[in-house]
Amino acid sequence: MKRLLPFFILILFCNPLDASAAESPDRIVSLSLCSDELLLRLADRDRIASLSYLSADPDFSAISDELGGIHLNRGRAEEVVLLNPDLVLSSQFSASSALNLLQQLGYSISTLGFPTSLQETYAQIRELGLQLEEEERAERLINEMQDQVEAIRLELDARNNLSAVFYSNNGFSFGRHTLRDSFLQSLGINNVAADYGIVSFGKLPLEVLIEAKPDFLLVDASSLHQNRLAHPLLNHPVLQAYFGEENIIVLPDKYFQCAGPSLLNAYRLLIDAIGKEQ
Repeated sequence: MKRLLPFFILILFCNPLDASAAESPDRIVSLSLCSDELLLRLADRDRIASLSYLSADPDFSAISDELGGIHLNRGRAEEVVLLNPDLVLSSQFSASSALNLLQQLGYSISTLGFPTSLQETYAQIRELGLQLEEEERAERLINEMQDQVEAIRLELDARNNLSAVFYSNNGFSFGRHTLRDSFLQSLGINNVAADYGIVSFGKLPLEVLIEAKPDFLLVDASSLHQNRLAHPLLNHPVLQAYFGEENIIVLPDKYFQCAGPSLLNAYRLLIDAIGKEQ
């Protein structure tokens, strides 16, 4: 009880009800990596009270070099109360205990979902733009993403019937109803894992992969360098016999962890790698 006393005293000096009554949110706190990026893209910096600490980690974040002194938080309720925001952004993976407490205290909370397609991604950007009263900025961001995806798709039009698969050390892959599948579909690239019948995330047998022989294996950087218990699956001699270095493209997981503008980085890496392979 003594440990909680300072927190309850702190609450007495904050008035979340006044904050949530504001017409437009001007002190916004983000508690998750996925809401961090969208908030940074859609709101002026003077409206951003804090982003999550993960946004500063280049292993996970695509915006780590853009923070410029923005306050970072670790998702604890007492941190948020000190910041006295009028809107708290979170995602499905944010700490539920902190969110529940903040909601009970009267703070306005908006929780982002995890889109599994580009269309769902655009819809979420549009919805957040509406909440932030930044509808025009949201539409510009959506148009920019759509234009860049279309430009890359047109570059690939000359190469018909391309196929690819996302493949990890443990042999798991991404099938239908995933952002990675939507990524491939948007470029007209056939997803071997989806053809095999994988829905969401599942194991793709090595023999199926060899038989399908996709044009490209798409891997995270860690898949090429990890050494866990045994050699990574990508070092399997059979796999190496079928896929040369020119057929393996590194697309970091951090570009797919959150459905947002950072996905464009994966598109650029893919087209650059395919261009070099031609």
